[in-house]
Amino acid sequence: MTRIPLRPWLPILMILLAGTASAVTPVPFGPGEELIFSVNYGPVNAGEASLVVKDVIDSDGYRCYHVESTATSNRVFSTLYKVRDKVVSHFDVDSLVSRYFSKRLHEGDWRQRMQIRFDQDAHLARYRDGRELEIAEATHDILASFYVVRTLPLVPGEPTHVATHSSHKNYDLEVIVHGRETIEVPAGRFDCLVVEPVIIGEGLFQFDGKVTIWLTDDERRLPVMMKTKVKIGAIDAELKSFKLGRPLRESEGS
Repeated sequence: MTRIPLRPWLPILMILLAGTASAVTPVPFGPGEELIFSVNYGPVNAGEASLVVKDVIDSDGYRCYHVESTATSNRVFSTLYKVRDKVVSHFDVDSLVSRYFSKRLHEGDWRQRMQIRFDQDAHLARYRDGRELEIAEATHDILASFYVVRTLPLVPGEPTHVATHSSHKNYDLEVIVHGRETIEVPAGRFDCLVVEPVIIGEGLFQFDGKVTIWLTDDERRLPVMMKTKVKIGAIDAELKSFKLGRPLRESEGS
């Protein structure tokens, strides 16, 4: 069966790359936050994706947010191309640096599993297969970086250069804020900042195309729409429901 390059499903939800962060409080998210997106492949509804802040947990001795991203094709689309993806990140509640990352991807006949533990003191990314790679100071995995960018001041015309680590590679990225727009999605009408993440150097994902994300222009910085163009079409994700998280208590971050 022909393999449809739908791998942007999760990247379009995670590609808002992060900057360095130190003792970032308060943050615009918290345990219990749940964002549900309708995913469309061109004019066809292909399924659903989610971003969820599950809880605050202990991860290798650090208090961390436990966040999960999933993507699931619907029954009709699965007859052509089945998607069952899950990505997990643990990142520090104070500095927001990554401590653990995993992904389990099932897209058509393609599979991938990966686990990484981040040793921020030694500046190493330690993979489950035994590989160790050097990383920059205060590195974030691709999912954690999405949440970090929501804490940053986003100003039109002032790009932010950031560093991240994904799939055995370190990357320099740039987050560009193009301006402001008001858009309407199933979850409602929102005033937004229009953001484009740009990869500097070698491509990060296995698709070529421009990615644009609309974040609410308020203290929540909720992603309400994401669009990416690939060689054989376009993939869009629109927020259809959301639940805000609870503020993190001081005792939970210590």
